[in-house]
Amino acid sequence: MSLTVTIIAKLSGVEPHTARRACDMAAAFDGEVHASMPEEFTYGAGARCYALATIAALRPALFWGGLAAIAAVPILLLMKVLHG
Repeated sequence: MSLTVTIIAKLSGVEPHTARRACDMAAAFDGEVHASMPEEFTYGAGARCYALATIAALRPALFWGGLAAIAAVPILLLMKVLHG
């Protein structure tokens, strides 16, 4: 299982096989606007999972940059507090 799938599964709160399926669907997306989505990806955790998979597939720099920012902000705040 890839790191991307693991991160998407953890952040969206779904099982890893669901995250893998969302990643496969996002990678295979051919631009069909009116294509039907599976019911599990239309609401709740499944929708979060598919959204993250779409960002990871289409804009990987944004996906990894956002994850780095999530980790960097608390560290920067802690440095600001400690160093005045």
